[in-house]
Amino acid sequence: MRPSRMDDVRKMYEDTADSYAQMMDAEIDLPVYADVLGRLRDRIATTPGPVLDTACGSGHMLSMYHQRFDQTHPLLGVDLSPRMVSIAAEKLGPKAQVTVGDMRDLAPVGSGSSSAVLNFFALHHLDVEGAKLAFREWHRVLTPGGQLVVATWEGRGAIDYGDASDIVALRYSSDELAAWGQEAGFSITRCVVEPVEDFPMDAVYLEGVKETGGA
Repeated sequence: MRPSRMDDVRKMYEDTADSYAQMMDAEIDLPVYADVLGRLRDRIATTPGPVLDTACGSGHMLSMYHQRFDQTHPLLGVDLSPRMVSIAAEKLGPKAQVTVGDMRDLAPVGSGSSSAVLNFFALHHLDVEGAKLAFREWHRVLTPGGQLVVATWEGRGAIDYGDASDIVALRYSSDELAAWGQEAGFSITRCVVEPVEDFPMDAVYLEGVKETGGA
């Protein structure tokens, strides 16, 4: 089984961007996000370079990180959907640069330039080779000592969107994600599966570091 084409995924997010942003107004307050982003702040306190969200959506993660934890690092956002980029740019204002792009190909971002890479709940739109490519690209753009934070849906097989969408997206196990991170050159520092209240899937949160001296 293969996930839906990126053109179809982009259209889905274009069509739902405004309602997604409204949903995130409430969801961003979940304790798990504060826990993850607070740890990130501590790990990049002395690491130069921007914090890059490679599936920034409506900009809520970058906004929360900046407002609650860290006003020193510049912010970069990339998303597949132009409408999401527009919403994120308005939300983040001049403190961030937000552009349309693909997490698998971050060509405008210089190698070794970013202190952190975020990717929240977007990896399920990629097949295995696409996911591995994304991990390699995230490793490329991070500075040595830079940190990776990934969250996605845990398990195996397709995600059931019910009547909400006919998009095909795939779940991956925590072991697969950790292995792909290691293959790309990361040292995995944390990989945990967390239940999601009132939701039929668990989430996996992976954190890793590009070791000093990494290419």
